[in-house]
Amino acid sequence: MLFAQRPPALPTFVQINKKGILMTFKQLLIFFLLMCGSGMAMAQQGIIKGKITGQDNEQLAGATVLVNGTTNSTAADLNGNYQFYVAPGSRSLTVRYLGYRDTVINVTITAGQLTVLNVTMKSRQSALKDVVITGYTEGQAKALNQQKNADNIKNIIAADQIGKFPDPNAAEALQRVPGVTIERDQGEGRYVSVRGLAPQFTNTSVNGEQIPSPEADVRYVALDAIPSDQLASIEVTKALTPDMDGDAIGGSINLITRSAQSNIPAISGTLGGGYNNLMRKGNMQGQLQYGQRFGKNQKFGLLLNSNYYQNNLGSDGIERAINDNELELRDYELTRTRLGLSSSLDYRFNNHHEVYFRTLYSRFSDREWRRRYVFKPEDEEIEKLTKDRYESQSVLSLNAGAKHTFKSFLLDYEAQYSYAEQNTPYDNEAAFISGNASTLNYTDTRYPSISTDQDYTNNSQYQFDELGMGSTIAKDKNLTAKMNFTIPYKINSSNGIIKFGAKVRSKNKNYSINQNTYENLGGVPNLDQFVGSPVKNQFMGGRYQMGNPLDVSSLIRYFNANPSQFELQIADKAADEALESFKASEDVLATYLMGRQQIKKLMILGGVRYERTKVSYDSKDVVIAANGDLEAIRPISGSNVYDFVLPQLHFKYDLSKLTNLRAAITYSYARPNFSEIIPSQEINREDRVATIGNANLQPVKALNYDLMAEHYFGSVGIASAGLFYKKLDNFIYRRTVFNSPYPTTGTVIIPRIDITQSQNGNDADVMGAEIAFQRRLSFISFLKDFSLYLNYTYTHSKARIQSRNASETNANATEEIRLPGQASHVGNTLLAYEGRKFSARLSVNFNGSYLSELGGTKDEDIFIKNRVQLDATAGYAINRKFRLFVEALNLTNQPLQAYQGTPNQYIQREFYSYWLRMGLKFNL
Repeated sequence: MLFAQRPPALPTFVQINKKGILMTFKQLLIFFLLMCGSGMAMAQQGIIKGKITGQDNEQLAGATVLVNGTTNSTAADLNGNYQFYVAPGSRSLTVRYLGYRDTVINVTITAGQLTVLNVTMKSRQSALKDVVITGYTEGQAKALNQQKNADNIKNIIAADQIGKFPDPNAAEALQRVPGVTIERDQGEGRYVSVRGLAPQFTNTSVNGEQIPSPEADVRYVALDAIPSDQLASIEVTKALTPDMDGDAIGGSINLITRSAQSNIPAISGTLGGGYNNLMRKGNMQGQLQYGQRFGKNQKFGLLLNSNYYQNNLGSDGIERAINDNELELRDYELTRTRLGLSSSLDYRFNNHHEVYFRTLYSRFSDREWRRRYVFKPEDEEIEKLTKDRYESQSVLSLNAGAKHTFKSFLLDYEAQYSYAEQNTPYDNEAAFISGNASTLNYTDTRYPSISTDQDYTNNSQYQFDELGMGSTIAKDKNLTAKMNFTIPYKINSSNGIIKFGAKVRSKNKNYSINQNTYENLGGVPNLDQFVGSPVKNQFMGGRYQMGNPLDVSSLIRYFNANPSQFELQIADKAADEALESFKASEDVLATYLMGRQQIKKLMILGGVRYERTKVSYDSKDVVIAANGDLEAIRPISGSNVYDFVLPQLHFKYDLSKLTNLRAAITYSYARPNFSEIIPSQEINREDRVATIGNANLQPVKALNYDLMAEHYFGSVGIASAGLFYKKLDNFIYRRTVFNSPYPTTGTVIIPRIDITQSQNGNDADVMGAEIAFQRRLSFISFLKDFSLYLNYTYTHSKARIQSRNASETNANATEEIRLPGQASHVGNTLLAYEGRKFSARLSVNFNGSYLSELGGTKDEDIFIKNRVQLDATAGYAINRKFRLFVEALNLTNQPLQAYQGTPNQYIQREFYSYWLRMGLKFNL
């Protein structure tokens, strides 16, 4: 049977129906009222609230506030704000922050009253003459303090750190994090993978709430669309807590935007330009931010941030189709822009109540010209093609919420609207063919040689083949509401909290396509009548010639003037548009309950989360008759409902005030991509093959184990080592059922056909280790101004799938593979110099090879080869307000290289050269 029955649940997961929901929102409210009734003694406590800053009024995110002689403590948030419940009486508090002196304060707490206590800390600079808490070190301190005091395992990058690397988008900023790899497009980072798992196993949020994907067929977000200048910090959570969305097996990425901090106007920005060596063209960037608090007691905060980045780039590439004995020369020219706008408004009615409204808008545009030769020796043909496409991706996130501090509990709630869109108003490609025989020689697999009977750059020999003109638009919208309650309690001398809440999210996603393909009815001139000018002086270092390219816009003008010479392929149009267009809706209900208990040096956090998902889809079937003609297009719908109960357990033990041991056992899952569950079907009777979506596809489930040891240096730094293991069940793979009836249920239309479909049923294992070291080398006198940053992650995986040697007689045979997207070795090295005026850093990023696509056989598997990129930055501080900078990327001209089967059998090599940026940063 094609649609596999739902497998039995693992003992560690609970799957329930509507009648067995673990805890409804109504039950949570009843539970809350009971807790308030039984916890009246908590009202006899007092509340301490305030802000922790440095001597220059900088907020000290992640600072620890401890009530001496107790286990009661808290950590400051990203803005340096803190609050917690404290027993009444005279208390002594200690405030700690890496790179700063411990600060001890005595305070008297009154029961049922709120005490505001703002703390200004002093740098350790006067005690350690060789330590300067500025620039890169300041950003490092913010990130490490938050990471040190977090309840779960996570990595954090602060804006100050991001600004010290030549990373224009969020994806490239994340490549510096241990265990994170990125997939690149035209040399720029785009998709993010965490701990060896493909991008679909990681969710992405803005200010704590998931954002939709602009792309039609996937859930994950291409982070090259989000400029790094818009962010205050990035969090990568590697072990989930019950108050977080449970659909993240690899990790959860949270992009946090900026907010106003002081009544003193803060104006900062960047002005810069650059140069792309391959294209011999310039690029430009600009950023401007304004933030300020207003009114009595600085109640109202406003921050506005905008940035714009334009990059002219390109690539020279070769692609090979081994089975068809074909070779392509690919010349790309691109203009990419990034526009980012964000704002933050908050109002504090008093010390107990505040509201906020945060926005983020990002728009990424990509104008692409792709010029190709396709050499086909078997057909004695050469194709010459040019593609002209414009595409934009936009993401909008609006978050409105409030935070309330009551005598015995905390309450926060938020509503979010987010919208993502990918719009391709035109995607035009024209093809001409020459009857020119060619011979390909792969003695040098890096640069194959080409010989032809005639000069293949002679445009007069190319006859018109076809013209394709299309447009697409994908839309994805989320509406979300959530509420959280936090109740503090005390058992003997140990402090803790109980937290619970609920969330609902409604998603609507759709994709539509308009595709027209025209062939020659006679009279269309040869290519020499539609030529343009070369855009590069050389291609692949002069090893190959590209000649004058085809100008698509010239051909389209001819098409508009002579439509009678072109024939629309009506059947192809109907099939293409029917197969790809779809509508989908998805509703998610989630509730959770968790507790956090501090027992001397041991913190225990545990709880459970329940999530229910209902999905439905509308699409179309396409049936191709035995003679190859379009037979029918039929509407089809599908739906599914699934439930998860996800227990989570975390331990954190403080060996000392600078050393932590962590352990976690968590459950999580990952929803299938839309392309896998949309019930569209392509039935080809001529070839007796069919590809069918699977609306009954279940999410991948995972049991996750994590161990981590961390030691932090008081002079700002960390040495850490960790192990992780993930057991995946219901792993999704593509299975072929041979000689199956179609459809598999109901009236049989086709008695015997080979059907390929994504299915559940197989399992997979991921295990690995990661180490990290960051420290200023102040303990070595002649290196006191240098910092070293190192991290390395090793990952191993194995997954069991249907054997690719399976046949009708052994259809259940299996084989073992490594997970697609999983690189065994990933690492970063950074050497930074931070002087009083001048700073410089040299960074190396290493991505090991990984399986990209499964082929029909093991010899046809496609791998991406390992890649080492060298970047450099330097800056000079004119004064405290102005700084010059210069950045250089991909200095070693590292290509994208793919091979099939064996490492020396290249099927793709794509080069980008290096590019530079320079300019001025200011902070007024």
